[in-house]
Amino acid sequence: MSYPPPSHVRYDRRSGTIVIEFHNGSAFVVPARSLEGLANASEAEIAKVELHDGSSLHWETLDLRHDIGLLMEGEFETEASEVMQNSSAGPGLVEEPPPAVWIGQVIEFLSSNLPGDRESGWQHDFVTAYQIACETLIVLGQAKETTHGAMPRNDPELPDVLPRWDDLATAVVYLAAQNGLITFLAPGEATQSELLGAGFEGFRQPGREMWAARASPEVTSVFRALGLLDGNGWTAESETILWRENPAEWRIDFKNDPRFIRALDDACEHMPESIKAEVDGIAQITDEAIAVHSDRGIDPSEEGSESVMRLPPKTTEQVKASIRWIRRHDLDELFYKFWRIDEGWLSPEEAKRALEIFNDPLAIAMRKAVAGRLYPHWPHLAE
Repeated sequence: MSYPPPSHVRYDRRSGTIVIEFHNGSAFVVPARSLEGLANASEAEIAKVELHDGSSLHWETLDLRHDIGLLMEGEFETEASEVMQNSSAGPGLVEEPPPAVWIGQVIEFLSSNLPGDRESGWQHDFVTAYQIACETLIVLGQAKETTHGAMPRNDPELPDVLPRWDDLATAVVYLAAQNGLITFLAPGEATQSELLGAGFEGFRQPGREMWAARASPEVTSVFRALGLLDGNGWTAESETILWRENPAEWRIDFKNDPRFIRALDDACEHMPESIKAEVDGIAQITDEAIAVHSDRGIDPSEEGSESVMRLPPKTTEQVKASIRWIRRHDLDELFYKFWRIDEGWLSPEEAKRALEIFNDPLAIAMRKAVAGRLYPHWPHLAE
């Protein structure tokens, strides 16, 4: 069957359909779970659909492919579903590697690059990358929490359920960047022979080198083990990990990327009731909160946490401004804990596996976008 060139494919979770869009503005819709190989797939797995060679739909993690023409003819159970080899999937498209490949290198990298050592323990110095790295070692069963960091365990043991791969990879990227073990390069700063991960094609601008970096051998080794690098090129899986680092030198405009926009639509349409209730509590500034904050310089929702003490502002408006600032950070924490761009709002089981990657620019950008769309009557949430 002939059809216009496809421009995009996406999974519409609300209707449970695969939507194929064409360059002429038309679209074709098919029930996702009617397709061979998708009946028992998870929502997250179905959502990872991609276009392949302009003629088929491809699910890398499921080793599945369906021909668009056959689908349009009503052929859903077909031998067109087949295993896709990495050699034909294009450069940089690799699956998330199994933990056995990278877990040892991740632990060694974090342990070797935090302030301190295995004898005296590690200090986070209240630096974001160090705090996240310490927490990662604790969650991985390699250390116990201390007031200012982590102390190695005498009997380290991996947990039965590991933290999310994307969060572990982000922790490694943060620590490498913090310690200067990777240097992100602006266009034109290096020759091709000096580049690591040069040229993520989706972000290359004509005449400019994009997504270029230099890194130490230990960084390239752990990045390759994690599946962030394929040779000297960034993999597809690395892209949204690098959005969470968001190097200033690269000037990444992910907020206008179609994937961010689709994720925004999904986050707004499928926000769980529990999250909505949390947002309502965060957004509303009560007279009680104003009174307590005026007296103590902290918000009542922060009691029991390690809050930063502030001198009480002099006016009611200053009090409200201070509370708004705190509440925005409270809202950010919801996204740190419960939202990821590839899956949207996490299930309770997945949320337990999530590391709280705070100061994550991708999560903060999504918080602002969701707040601006859903809560225009509370403009401070989108600031």
